[in-house]
Amino acid sequence: MSAPPKSRGTSFVPGSVWWIDVSSTDPARSRDFYAELFGWSYQIDPGPGRGHYTTALLNGRPVAGLAGVPALARRPVAWTLYLASANIEYTGEVVTQWGGRVLAGPVDVPGRGRMLIGMDPTGAVIGFCQPRSPGTLHTTGPGSLSWAELNTWDGPRADKFFATVFGYRQQQIGDGIEVDYTIWSRGGRTMLCRLQMNQDWAAPDIGAHWLLYFAVDPRTGTDAAVDQVLALGGRVDFDPYDSELGRIARVADPFGAAFALVDPTQRLEPATDLAAGSARVDDPYDD
Repeated sequence: MSAPPKSRGTSFVPGSVWWIDVSSTDPARSRDFYAELFGWSYQIDPGPGRGHYTTALLNGRPVAGLAGVPALARRPVAWTLYLASANIEYTGEVVTQWGGRVLAGPVDVPGRGRMLIGMDPTGAVIGFCQPRSPGTLHTTGPGSLSWAELNTWDGPRADKFFATVFGYRQQQIGDGIEVDYTIWSRGGRTMLCRLQMNQDWAAPDIGAHWLLYFAVDPRTGTDAAVDQVLALGGRVDFDPYDSELGRIARVADPFGAAFALVDPTQRLEPATDLAAGSARVDDPYDD
């Protein structure tokens, strides 16, 4: 198997990752946290109505957005994933018809396109965007998005829902019983991954959510990056562990937005005596 070619930007394919952003009750401190961790610089949108929305840059290329939320707001602080839509109104209708909900929008967002926030039938919040310009999200190298994974208690229902919305094909790479892990693809291109949570490792009160994985610099490594997260005021949810995807840790920023770190250069060799989809699982982003 070979790794897929890296793209300098996001090409428009409905259902592909189009944008990511993180909310914060203290945007300035969040900017400092991610700048120290990933080397991001920033461009703040001065436009009215944008609430000083910030675009994070890595080597001058957009890699994420940062948005402020009031400290007393009911909206959770979290990373949000946005998928490309060819027709945002139609996407919203399909989401509702197949058991999901539209939480906000559609609305026009200057510089991005027409966007909405929804929730799938298993409870995970997801964004959709009908862009008005070519994609700009860069996913190449350390400090940028490596892949996105839906963690849910009802894997089959999530598979069916997103297959309906975007025509994804699913491939089970776990055993489907003890480990239920699928990859979602369209037109031969891997889009996303889905992991069914179980009580062996996930607390019952954890709701369905998307987990975004960011590549770390191999010269730093996952363990040192985790130490840096702690030094910068974040927390560690899962200590670093080895897998066929690389060395992974799950962490959160100082305001509770969870994400994962991965050093993809530190991969375990495939092991035929272990169930696929376990900590030692084939890389879902290999072809």
